[in-house]
Amino acid sequence: MIQRFHGIDRHKRFSTISVLNREGQEIQFLSACYDLRKYIEDLGPEDAVILEASSGAFWWADRIEAKGAACYILDPHKFRIIKDSWKKTDKYDSRSMVKALWVYLETGEFGIPEVYKPSAVTRELRKLFSQYGLLNRQIRMLKNSIQAILMENGIVLTSKGARHLISQQQGLEVLKELDVSEASRIGIKISVELLWNVLEKKEQLHREILLAGEPLEEEVKRLITIKGITPLTALAFWPMWET
Repeated sequence: MIQRFHGIDRHKRFSTISVLNREGQEIQFLSACYDLRKYIEDLGPEDAVILEASSGAFWWADRIEAKGAACYILDPHKFRIIKDSWKKTDKYDSRSMVKALWVYLETGEFGIPEVYKPSAVTRELRKLFSQYGLLNRQIRMLKNSIQAILMENGIVLTSKGARHLISQQQGLEVLKELDVSEASRIGIKISVELLWNVLEKKEQLHREILLAGEPLEEEVKRLITIKGITPLTALAFWPMWET
């Protein structure tokens, strides 16, 4: 049974924490907790914690739950409407959050607007796909840069010629044959070499995504039976299907 209720308002360098007992009385208040890891070490199955959804909230929730404590991740935008309706003047959000948690768990008078917490596998995939998208944007930017330089020199390559220019096997030889200014040649060479590096990193990331998705092997096998769905696209859409 829950005996202590913890409202943790995280800031960049410290956290403000308010703790209530079963009667709803504040038994501890920390205006500046600088070591949240150490604080969490003392939690257990008799504790319930509430955090605002923000950067790193899922990471902290994992560690709180690992100690056996219950953890709720609050949607701050929806909660603001509830908090304002109370007409409270508490200076600290930690007190408002923990009061809401206590009322919810002890009386059930209203629900807590929580955010959905994806599985650890899904969160890792999201991180990897975020980087994958970044690399794709860099690839488009570099290709556009190369094309713009060519057009400034009156050159429009065929699709085949463009593929040869950006290939590691033929690119530099193709560049030697182009009738462009020296500054343009330098610009193309730099962009092409950067493109090769980004493409290599993209391929490495592709492999890492497939490795991270191994726990979803059975789900992926079912999804790739759909025409046009590859293991990569199956994993890309998985976070949406999980919710």
